[in-house]
Amino acid sequence: MRRLPLLVGALLVTSCVLAVPAHAQGPSERKVEVFGEHGPQGYVEVPAQVGAQQRSVAPPTATVTPIEINGPSDKRIDLVYLGDGYTESEQDLYASQVAYSWNILAQREPFRSYRTLFNVWQVNVVSNESGSDNDPTEGVVKDTALNSTYYCDGLERLICLDVPTAESYAGLAPAFDQIAVVINSPTYGGAGYIEDNLVTFSGGHSAGPEILPHELGHSLGDLADEYPYWAYPDDGSTYTGEEPPYANVSVHNANQQVTQRTKWWYWLGEASPDGGTIGTFEGAYYYNLGIYRPSDNSLMRSLRQPFNLVGREEMTRKLYETTGLVDSATPNRAPVRDRATLTVAPVPIPTVTTRWFINGHEITQWAGRTSVEVLTKKPKQPKGQPESPWCGRKDLRGRGACTYTVRVTDTTGFVRNPTYQRDILSSTITWNVQDKPGGGRPGSTA
Repeated sequence: MRRLPLLVGALLVTSCVLAVPAHAQGPSERKVEVFGEHGPQGYVEVPAQVGAQQRSVAPPTATVTPIEINGPSDKRIDLVYLGDGYTESEQDLYASQVAYSWNILAQREPFRSYRTLFNVWQVNVVSNESGSDNDPTEGVVKDTALNSTYYCDGLERLICLDVPTAESYAGLAPAFDQIAVVINSPTYGGAGYIEDNLVTFSGGHSAGPEILPHELGHSLGDLADEYPYWAYPDDGSTYTGEEPPYANVSVHNANQQVTQRTKWWYWLGEASPDGGTIGTFEGAYYYNLGIYRPSDNSLMRSLRQPFNLVGREEMTRKLYETTGLVDSATPNRAPVRDRATLTVAPVPIPTVTTRWFINGHEITQWAGRTSVEVLTKKPKQPKGQPESPWCGRKDLRGRGACTYTVRVTDTTGFVRNPTYQRDILSSTITWNVQDKPGGGRPGSTA
């Protein structure tokens, strides 16, 4: 959904496209998450641009390959892959590592069930040399397009890069919401640039792509980390602050949550995908004590894990906050006429369904339909057949102008929060029917 202003909006992508965007600019420092091979370990501040600062002012060029396109970018989350340290002859290797990463992500819930809410693009960035700075040993220097480097901030496995240049390359895709940068190295490493919706990881190590799902938990799901601060394990640190705004951490224990009906109280005792049952496990949000997480060891605590029920619910909610439930529908800005066909195209998710109403009365035989015909006059019926739904049918009459309404709802079991179900996982469109030429009022959408 995110776009750069030059050329990108008009970019036509076939199998590969050559494009030139504007060069991005940004603050000088970035907060990044550090990863060990088994899980995240905390945060450090790093420069937005690393290595040599005398870089070319010419906009970068690269071809763009669509990996999976599921809808218009204004109705989808656009994930853009970049590569660094892949020469012209290594582009097939890069493509295979992108495919491996996307497969890992797409097999993990809720990405698996909501895969069609994503568009995935691969920008084929070509570097002059293969590899990355300070890999395999400190002191190695490579000429790469994004200037990636291990040993960032003195940490061996932290991979930093030139963020403005990466954003410029991402801008070659028709749109981008999330950037995943694959580094050409078998050495494990990566970084999560949370404020930039950007993640780096080593493409040649099997655990490298596992960093991406965790980082999307932050950038897409607005989930908190569920681990204590890595530098001081079991240090007795105690959280004494206010209730955090994040859905998956709380100062309230299970009894308090039930009493106050807050946070994840409605999931307590349920079996969680990451093992065990949902409860209140002490230690989260970089503290050992005084704050709780929903499960023992979810993806927001360790890599290679599923989201727990709370994280999965919040991710589902946030996906829909970005894309919405409806791809397109018959406009309702003006009243519709007799015999008009009303259509709605929900997002292509199996658990999404439709319900239709005339004057607020549900037409149960229309459940699941994506189009209906407006009738203001009694239709002719074959003898012995029940009267078809129309504005004036005795049991469907309302006060004032006739209205047709469709309610699009996701009935997924991933979400229990009644507010989410009502406000995020349900969308209503109402059309007012023209009762006479030039009459009627605009409809409504909620």
